[in-house]
Amino acid sequence: MRSCLILESDASDEELAAALVCGADALLLRLGPCAEDAARRSARARACALINEARGKEARGKEAQGKRAAPKLFVELASLDGELIEADLDALFGPGPDGVFLPSCDGAASLQRMSVKLAVREAQAGLPDGATRIGAFAGGDPGAALALRSLAGASPRLAALAFDDAGLRAALGLACGDGAAVQVARGTVVLAAASADVPALAAPVQTGENEAYAAARRDGFQGAMALFSGQIAAIHEVFPAGENRQRPQSSA
Repeated sequence: MRSCLILESDASDEELAAALVCGADALLLRLGPCAEDAARRSARARACALINEARGKEARGKEAQGKRAAPKLFVELASLDGELIEADLDALFGPGPDGVFLPSCDGAASLQRMSVKLAVREAQAGLPDGATRIGAFAGGDPGAALALRSLAGASPRLAALAFDDAGLRAALGLACGDGAAVQVARGTVVLAAASADVPALAAPVQTGENEAYAAARRDGFQGAMALFSGQIAAIHEVFPAGENRQRPQSSA
């Protein structure tokens, strides 16, 4: 995964349609504020409809071109610590998304708890065990950032880690800037992703995409999150397809 386009719960039908054909490797569907209300139920229904639409495009694309025609669809769930996540999962495992995204990851414990929940839903929906992947925002909570080293080998479901710089700045009371703590957390996410053998995705940017993406690549990120469909081409230009992390060879 090199690119993941974030779609807010109030995205228009036109934005959703454009997202499906923008070339992103994955789409991240957000469900809005964490409250069990009509707005969130509506967002879940829209997510399910988009998943079904994407599956139809994928099937037609394979038949016509012999390749996948739609991006992988991830849905951002409520926190693992609340009850809302159960309602999210119950609603989504009609069609079943390609993956789910955790709003915060505090290491192996988060992945393992999420894996158990997914295994139950997959069994109920008649899906293969392990079919649903897990992405996660990481580094946004100071304590959780320090636990990321435990991710290696924690779950084969893990698909990517995305750096949550906005969450970290809010937690530290930083209005802007990349101070020492932000840089340490940024590096920790890259190292944790490398140890787990999954891509680290840089945080989304509003402007100056190419410069920000180039800096992220130099820091070890393998892709980036996006806020707009038009950013996908810039991400793919900076992060070439098929680029693999080179592991050091033993001199013994």
